[in-house]
Amino acid sequence: MLDWLNKTDEKISSVIRIDNQNSLLFKIAALLAHSGDSWIWCGVLFILWLFASGERERVLAFWGGSIAATAVFVFILKRIIARTRPEGEWGSVYRKTDPYSFPSGHSVRGGLILVLAINTFNQPWIICVFAVWAVLMVLSRVATGVHYFFDVLAGFLLGLLFGWGWVLLQPFFYSRFSFLFDKSSWFKV
Repeated sequence: MLDWLNKTDEKISSVIRIDNQNSLLFKIAALLAHSGDSWIWCGVLFILWLFASGERERVLAFWGGSIAATAVFVFILKRIIARTRPEGEWGSVYRKTDPYSFPSGHSVRGGLILVLAINTFNQPWIICVFAVWAVLMVLSRVATGVHYFFDVLAGFLLGLLFGWGWVLLQPFFYSRFSFLFDKSSWFKV
């Protein structure tokens, strides 16, 4: 059964993969693949958080904390499962720092961020933008050859699950760890 799953995964992945790294399509896929990097998300959220106050400050801190905590969990999970990445040249930073592919951390992040967006924004068009980005970013991980299709499928589903878990725990975190979500309380004497 496992052999059949691996062969099926490789077949599906080969259909999605873009072999010509010089093509415009590959370059777009590479940009999309990097758009899911945790350090980019956490860095941008941190900068926005520095200038935010009130509810925006709380939401930005919650998003950043959720993304960072989930990234650590997935990093550990990948080491336990230890499925190696597909052969390839592109994505050397990923291949060197994290040689394992299952589940895709970027795909977990995509699912997580989509759920956080659904919980945060009331405008359907914003949620649609996040949904389209998440799907394209996830597929770009296969297109650039750093993941197999089942890596990103499992990762995205896990990310949705994590997202809803974080959303359910949000009131608990806000009440128990309020100091993390209100930087103005840090400097009171």
